[in-house]
Amino acid sequence: MGSMRTRSAGGGGKGPRAASRGSAPEGIDLGRLRRERLGRLQAAMRAHGAEACLFFNQGNVRYATGSSIMTVYSMSAFVRCALVPVEGAPILFEHPGSMHLSRRIVEDVRPMRAWEWTDDPAGEAAGCMSEILGALRERGVTSKRLFVDALGTPAYLALGREGVQVADPGRIVLDAREVKTPEEIRIMEHNAAIGMKMLGAFERAMEPGVRERELLAVITDTLLREGGEYLITRACVSGPHTNPWSLEAGDRALQAGDLVFVDTDAVGYEGYFIDVSRTFLCGDAAATPAQRELYRIAHDWLSGATRALEAGITLRDLAERMPRLPARFLPQRYEVMAHCSGLADEGPSIGYPQDMQPNGARLLREGMVVCLEVYVGESGGLEGVKLEDQVLVTPRGARVMIPYPFCAALL
Repeated sequence: MGSMRTRSAGGGGKGPRAASRGSAPEGIDLGRLRRERLGRLQAAMRAHGAEACLFFNQGNVRYATGSSIMTVYSMSAFVRCALVPVEGAPILFEHPGSMHLSRRIVEDVRPMRAWEWTDDPAGEAAGCMSEILGALRERGVTSKRLFVDALGTPAYLALGREGVQVADPGRIVLDAREVKTPEEIRIMEHNAAIGMKMLGAFERAMEPGVRERELLAVITDTLLREGGEYLITRACVSGPHTNPWSLEAGDRALQAGDLVFVDTDAVGYEGYFIDVSRTFLCGDAAATPAQRELYRIAHDWLSGATRALEAGITLRDLAERMPRLPARFLPQRYEVMAHCSGLADEGPSIGYPQDMQPNGARLLREGMVVCLEVYVGESGGLEGVKLEDQVLVTPRGARVMIPYPFCAALL
């Protein structure tokens, strides 16, 4: 898809406040969802002394405005962005052909002037940044420091010529998004039901002769039919493809006795993540002792990690409290023991005790949605097991949000 160019600098219009994809499920208030998210974001901006943020990351754009258009395309091209002042409503610079859609939920929508794939990217980017800076002046923002999450080189240079100091909003976004609002949790509960259906469809379709990519098609079909959006990986693999851990389904046909695992890695309704992993045994063959051992170690780790979650503890202390993975599996350990989930795979995260703690001083807090995940497979081994649960931190510990049964044949 090519970008649409425009030199228009027209202002945003006010349109009806409706859901972008039809009516919301019962019990979910999308208006409240968007107000509360914007409130959390602007509170974090005030805490960090930010007068304005400019977001090209589509998760951040959605968090701030509620609007999501052509998400996968927009993640790879600078075609839409959100300008968020510390006070007042955000301004959405939108792909011109999609403005009528975003105006259903965003008050101020203006055409985005694209600079990629032009013969004069420097000039087009300068024009785009000039319009954005003009919008800031309209809102009374005088600071020469602008917090920007992603920016192409032509636009970065254009801001520099205007004397703008570009700053990183990473800490702002992390502070805002780490604890979920009540409406976010309701949506994630809705998506949890979709995750249960995806895993059920996967397990029913799993039989000797079925190819990995066909299983990928099964979970994608379920996701889309249930109102979800897309997968971020292709993690449906089998047999020798399970060691080392792989995210890429191929054309391998399953065989009886294979270990088969799936990581849903799915963006569900309203963009919220469905992230759970299960490993199954294919066909009627009996599990081998080696397969049972791998599965038991992974299952015991996941159960112990879930019990370890307690609101109020630092993530560094939590890393020390988590179960220990046997040494022979450490060389192929998963990249983290846990990460948060929301409008994406999110932080904060928890590394293994011997690894760097990217968020060690942060507290585990009520309202966080945490994905606990473990991979158990020896270097050079024939197979491996991947398990993951998405859990909600509550005053009474962690509650598994997608309680899909574990594989009885392997337990």
